[in-house]
Amino acid sequence: MALTCLVTHANAQDALLDEARAKLNRRDAAGAYALLADAEMARAGDARFDYLLGLAALDTGHVTRAIFALERVVQRQPDDMLARAELGRAYLAAGDADAAREQFRLARSADLPAGVAAAIERVIGVVNQVAPPAAPQLSGYVEFGAAHDSNVNSATNQGEFAIPAFGGIVFQTAPENRQRHDLVASAAGGVSAEKALSPAWTLVGAANMRATAGQDAHDMNTVFFDATAGLRRTAGTQRHLIALQNNTAWVGGSLYRTANGATAQWQSQLDAAAQASMFGQWSRQAYQRQPERDTDRLLLGLGLARQFGAAGPLAYGSAYGVRERSHQAEAAHFGHHGVGLRLGMEQRLGAALSGFAEWQFERRRYGGTEPFFDLARQDRQNDVAAGLRWTADPRWQVAAQARRSRAGSNIVLYDYARNVFQITAHRSFQ
Repeated sequence: MALTCLVTHANAQDALLDEARAKLNRRDAAGAYALLADAEMARAGDARFDYLLGLAALDTGHVTRAIFALERVVQRQPDDMLARAELGRAYLAAGDADAAREQFRLARSADLPAGVAAAIERVIGVVNQVAPPAAPQLSGYVEFGAAHDSNVNSATNQGEFAIPAFGGIVFQTAPENRQRHDLVASAAGGVSAEKALSPAWTLVGAANMRATAGQDAHDMNTVFFDATAGLRRTAGTQRHLIALQNNTAWVGGSLYRTANGATAQWQSQLDAAAQASMFGQWSRQAYQRQPERDTDRLLLGLGLARQFGAAGPLAYGSAYGVRERSHQAEAAHFGHHGVGLRLGMEQRLGAALSGFAEWQFERRRYGGTEPFFDLARQDRQNDVAAGLRWTADPRWQVAAQARRSRAGSNIVLYDYARNVFQITAHRSFQ
């Protein structure tokens, strides 16, 4: 049975194709094949005809003919990821696991409906269990962007405030410590690798680096690096991952923070359109030349994603709890515990265009009393983002988005608002 949804190709106003499509929708592949096979010599090269012929031939056991027909589709329309998925299925039926795996990987890299993506993931899992790839599987990406940031240093816009510990004396905020706007360029890149150790176990690793550079606020230039190495186990519709992680951040050209720890994740495909997950992460955070800020961080959460119909929206959400415990009792105000919620949605707006929106909320309560303010700090942060994503071809995506952050705090130094307007270009490699 086809992985893809026939309605995607239902724009043809051709009686032959309409009749063949109707037969396939009724699961009468033999009838559709009989109808289309005689017209192949005259119609070959028409991507709509070749796609239906490929489906009918594959579902009736004419594998070689299906491969030829679907290869013609992807040659003429290389961004047709649904046809690539079916071509992968045809290669698999022919016993060519490596060729099948490559077509499935290409199809998986695109923005597909969750039901189709889930079906492809399951087939890849089956392929890897039956015929594990001999060589490591490598993939990577590069990304470039530009943004206008209204508050590049996430600072308050208050020019002065009173400090209770000094008898309420009013202090002036230095200009560099107030809200600053800037034009920011960004660049990122990453690589990931997988090596099958057995039909069920896979060694996985990844490394990513992201850098930002402002036009004026050079002391806010950042570099972030993260690396992961671990094991993934696949069992039917479930996946389990356990890995070691490193995260390192530089700000203004100097080392700012390192975090080393471990992460674990469980994913289950509930049905063709829904996926659930549980995740946890522990890390030890160390701040350069600020040992009083060092903490142990623990995060636990649940997630759910669901596709509503073949052309409907993809909705996802997660809820989590987090705790950071200070290493020094006298610095308890650097630790906190909190809860968070993240909700999002993506909707296809056309063959190559999709829209997305996301909201994230986090509430944090800090330990101890904040020096100088005689208060235990409490924060509530809301982040809202919306944008458009254009898939120029299977490997290129361009996204434009607007994001607003609002952090409300009972301590004026941590109360701020931030607006970011950004455009990025993303290129993937496999």
